[in-house]
Formats: sequence, C-alpha cells, structure tokens
Amino acid sequence: MKLLLLNLRSVLWALLDGLVLLIYPYRVRGNSALIVRLDAIGDFVLWLDAARSLTASYHAQGYTVLLLGNNVWASWAREMGVADEVLGIDVRRYRKNLLYRWSWLIRIRKLGFSDAIQPTFSRLFLEGDSLVRASGATVRIGSEGNDSNVSSFFRKWGGRWYTRLIPAAPMQMMELKRNAEFMHGLGYTDFKAGCPHIPKPAHQLAPLLPLPYVVLAPTASWNGKMWPIDRLVKIGDLLMALGYQLVVVGGPADRKRASELTSAYSGAVIDLVGRTTLDELAEVLRSASIVVSNDTSAVHIGAAVDAPVVCILGGGHFGRFAPYDIDEPDEGRRLPVFIFETMPCFGCNWHCQFPRQKGKAVKCVSDIPISKVWNAVEQLLVKESRISRSEDVRL
Repeated sequence: MKLLLLNLRSVLWALLDGLVLLIYPYRVRGNSALIVRLDAIGDFVLWLDAARSLTASYHAQGYTVLLLGNNVWASWAREMGVADEVLGIDVRRYRKNLLYRWSWLIRIRKLGFSDAIQPTFSRLFLEGDSLVRASGATVRIGSEGNDSNVSSFFRKWGGRWYTRLIPAAPMQMMELKRNAEFMHGLGYTDFKAGCPHIPKPAHQLAPLLPLPYVVLAPTASWNGKMWPIDRLVKIGDLLMALGYQLVVVGGPADRKRASELTSAYSGAVIDLVGRTTLDELAEVLRSASIVVSNDTSAVHIGAAVDAPVVCILGGGHFGRFAPYDIDEPDEGRRLPVFIFETMPCFGCNWHCQFPRQKGKAVKCVSDIPISKVWNAVEQLLVKESRISRSEDVRL
C-alpha cells in the first residue's frame, strides 16, 4: 500500500511539474552547463576526479559550469572550486515540499542552460531527473542507470527527459569505475578510475589535536551498517593502551549514537561529532595515525586525503562503493583496508534475509569479530610506523 501511494505521488508530481514548466518557456542564455549531482557525501568524494575533469573540459570549450548539489556538501564543493558556481539543494525538502520544489524547478528553468548532465548511475525520478527536465537544455545527458533506487517504469519515464543516455554495463561495478564508464561515454576515453585526491589547504583548518591520535567513526547512514558499539569501544581500548589519543567524528545527526562510544571513556576522548565542517573533518583525518570507521563518508574522505583507513564493511552494496577497484594504483597512495565476512547473500541492496533487532546491525556486519578488525588495525599501524621511519631517514 505504501509503495502504491509513493508511485501515485510520483506520477502526480511529475504531471504537476510539467504544468509549472509550461508557464516558464525555456530560453538558452549563453554557453553554460548544468551538472546535477544530489547524492550523499561519500558519493560526491568518489566523483571528485570526474567532476574536475568535466568542469575543465567545459572550460576549454568556453562554457561556465554550475553544479547543483546536495546541500550537505555543496559549500565544501564551492570551497574546493569544483565548478564556477555551486548551489546546494535540500534533497529531502525538495522531495516533500511542493512550493520548495517548484521554486527550484523555476529557478533552473530561468537560468537557460545549453547543456545539462546528471552523472549519477542510480538515478532518481523525482530528484535528479526532474531537475534535468526543468533545465530544458538543448543537450541533456544522463546514465542508463539501474533499478536499485527506482522502479523500471520510473527509470524509463525519467529517461525520456534526456536527449542522450550513456550505456551502463549490467554487471556489478565499483563506483570509481562507474564514474569512468560515464566519462568514457561522454568521449573522455583517457579518463582513469583512480582514488580521488583532496589536496592539503594552504591554511590551517582542523582543530589542533595532540599527536599521535586515531579517529573512530562509529556511525553510518543506516543503523544496520553500524558495527556493535561495544566492539568499537574494545578497539579504542586497545589503541589507548598503545598510547594513542582517541578522536570521535561524525555529523550533527550522529550525536546520540556517538555518545554511546564517548561515554564509555569517561572524558578520555576528543569528541568532534557535529563540531567540524567537511573540510575540517578532512584535515582531522589527514593527520590521524589510523582511521577506524563503519561504511560511511569518513572512509572515502580519509582515502582522498591519503589517511590509513580500516573500514568495517557489510555486504548490501558489496563491490559497488567498496572495496575500491581502480585502473591505475598511484604509487605511495594508500587505499582503505576493508574488513568483511563473506556471505552468499552479498549484493542484497540491504534487503537482509536474516532477522534483525530494531536498531541493530545486519548479520553480515554483526558477524565481523573484534579479532579480525584489530588484526587489520595492528598490521596497518606496523606498516605505517615503518613508513614514518623511512620518511625520517630521508629527511
């Protein structure tokens, strides 16, 4: 019943959107390109190299580029200069509030773009597709996509709003290679799937923290992906016994979950949950001796700043966002270490077949033992200490 109502709402809103757009005829206003990318922080970080290449290509053709992104990372993209202009949209509000939605449709329509591109593989009908439609651009390009976030009916309907859809291979493909596939479809055949890079800023951003420190990221976008907190507490105990300061990170919405971790240490940790911007978080991760994280954006940000990362990974999207699969390893760059317990049901899109208590981790996450995570942490710390000593010798 709920699915039926959602489908009916999608149909109704698409029809109402069309009426609104009829009132505002499209008119091109120069060489300008719109890029629509509304997904989460981790997806944005994985797309960074492709974003920069796309913007540079448009600049070479004399175009200006506007990136319409998710407001949770838009200001960070603006600071990094990913496009000439970056606007942030509240995706949840856009999905639910008609007046807010139509204000954006009209705004995009009036800007008069000549090109519009949505590089997201798993397109969403009422979000990205609708904004490309509103642009009215002469050239509107997207991915054929898949049905993981939308039904085949709405994916095909939304696909009619594009002038061209880039073919997408039907097999499982890691997001970095999926981004490269899209770039190749646009004609950038030399683009390689690599680990994105966030350069160190010229000025100090992150809070000054006592060295050496380790970062724990105890949350994720869904509680089913969160390793039991008592096990992460144990990892923290072992790290503190080695003389590391513990630093806990997360977003404002993570405070309740993170407090379960911080309260276990009676004030012995530095709690940065909800207290850093994304660019500050990147610098906190950059200087960490190690980052231990659930499957969340801290993993991808950590990789992009070349931090040593251990990620506790479930199987719902296994192979899609992790583990990393790149074309050309960059000598000297670290890739995250992913810890998982392989199960035949991997790739279930988080539709877990096993019973789960409300608020608890799914089986493939909860089954990961402390020993396996600690072994990876210990090995990485040993490796990093060797790297540090060799760097000291060079100095």
